[in-house]
Amino acid sequence: MMTIAEIRGKVSATGTNLSDRMEDLLTSDVFGCMRYIPAEKVLIPFLREARSFKGNNLVVPDNIVAVHYSFWPWLKLPRRIPCEPDVVVGLEIEDGYVHLIMIEAKYYAGLSSEEDERNEPNDQLARELDNLDTITCAALGWKPSIRISSRTLLFATQDMGIPRDLLAQSLDEYRRKRHKEGDIFWVSWRFLPSILELSLEKEIVSEHAAVLEDMLELLLRKGLMMFKGVEQVIEYFDLPAFYKYFWPDIRRLDIDYTYEGVK
Repeated sequence: MMTIAEIRGKVSATGTNLSDRMEDLLTSDVFGCMRYIPAEKVLIPFLREARSFKGNNLVVPDNIVAVHYSFWPWLKLPRRIPCEPDVVVGLEIEDGYVHLIMIEAKYYAGLSSEEDERNEPNDQLARELDNLDTITCAALGWKPSIRISSRTLLFATQDMGIPRDLLAQSLDEYRRKRHKEGDIFWVSWRFLPSILELSLEKEIVSEHAAVLEDMLELLLRKGLMMFKGVEQVIEYFDLPAFYKYFWPDIRRLDIDYTYEGVK
């Protein structure tokens, strides 16, 4: 499957900048694959794993009739510092409204910009939150007639838990410079493998299964899975048998084998 990162010029023709574009490739491979399978199989369960800095769950509607994607849109809106989020997803529901989700994806790198002396927010997440306020469907290349019912900024990383300090820093700049509260949602790439495994268990369409398998293999190859803990012990030693076969050998040893020190 041709990667959207290459189509959009995020990877050079010779591949010389691959090491600098790991996040773009991951975004392209994961969300690019999601475009080819029904949203309820991966995209929707993944989005529903998101939690915000303020402790809110990301509410995803059930009556989705279409999903719109815009990869690396260059947003240059009035009185805002321009930004280029990795992907913007529009969940269109039956009444013609869309729930808009702007996604900033990270793999190894940190944020690309920090707060400066300008009046407008410039920290990368604060800047994207600022642009999110006034973004239109036309700016994303979608039909201007589509109406936006909600706007969400989602930060995707490989962290095991929400990066609270980083989000607090971004929200603080946004609040001080725009004089209003904001919120940022977070989700981990590591949530995806279990979602893919569950979806594969129920998948009956071979074409969809192939896409799911490729996504799962990619994420596992990158080590993007959650630690599942120690497996439960399901077999136990038969202690009487253990004593029968090993106790005579222990008795021959010239060691103290009782708590009281009696040989």
